[in-house]
Amino acid sequence: MVNFAWPWIFLALPLPLLATRLFPAAQPPSGIEPPPMLAQALGQAAEGVATARKRELALTWLAWALLLVAIAQPSIISGQALRPASGRALVLAVDLSSSMERRDFVLDGKNVDRLTAFKSVARNFVDARLGDRIGLVVFGEEAFSAAPLSFDLAAVSNAIEEAAIGMAGRTTAIGDAIGLSIVKLRDDPATESAIVLMSDGANNSGGAEPEDAARLARERGIRIHAIGMGSVRADDDVSPLDPSADLDEGALKRVAELSGGKFFRARTTDELAAIYAEIDGLETSESDAPPVTPMTDVRNWALAALALTLAGLALAGRRA
Repeated sequence: MVNFAWPWIFLALPLPLLATRLFPAAQPPSGIEPPPMLAQALGQAAEGVATARKRELALTWLAWALLLVAIAQPSIISGQALRPASGRALVLAVDLSSSMERRDFVLDGKNVDRLTAFKSVARNFVDARLGDRIGLVVFGEEAFSAAPLSFDLAAVSNAIEEAAIGMAGRTTAIGDAIGLSIVKLRDDPATESAIVLMSDGANNSGGAEPEDAARLARERGIRIHAIGMGSVRADDDVSPLDPSADLDEGALKRVAELSGGKFFRARTTDELAAIYAEIDGLETSESDAPPVTPMTDVRNWALAALALTLAGLALAGRRA
């Protein structure tokens, strides 16, 4: 697609035609009629001259049009649209403890484990955060960084896809996960920072208490949006087991409140998707700048075509 910086310049296209209407060429005076044979020869010569003049006229109009194209500063799209940096940094902290193996979520009509449901939603969330720096922390018995804060959203999505249950241990160190997320955000130049914490259990490992880590996050201006994940027992379910028995909703609520964030409860895949959509709205950059589309200036192409046209016009004038 060709874009023009000054498209209004094409309003000047009919100017030469208007000039010929306002200032018509003088007609040669009529004289004595020549003999028939001479008149025939002159007619043939006139036809040749007329053809040459038509060619010259076409080249002249083409040169005029190319000149206007060059003045209009044409450019073409040369790359994918890029959204300017938003000045916002987010860390996703994801529970990979053994309870994430429970197959109590539904995806595309099939029962899947909790981590699979999370991956299907989180990848879409990350892919939509153009202009943000995103990082990934995974935790179980320990917490570690799976992806540094980066504009490379594809790398973060790949890290989410590669996450596996038990790779960080079988227990749940929520406090350590928050602490590591704070460390990742501490020296980041972002003007807005947040942690999106997802867990289906209770803090039963690690050396940091979740509430203490949440207070530290608040001091550093970092919000924590906490998501409690796990289905609820259906009314007709005769099983005495509660699928969310391990979930400590109270602790996650306190973490969110202490840090100035928000608590969410995800019982189904649809609820989880709606939660991440809401967080996406809560953590939208205040300066929503439009995407920047890389453009290549092609004025030189028009100027080169103009030069060739003028050369052809000069050659036609010599032959005339």
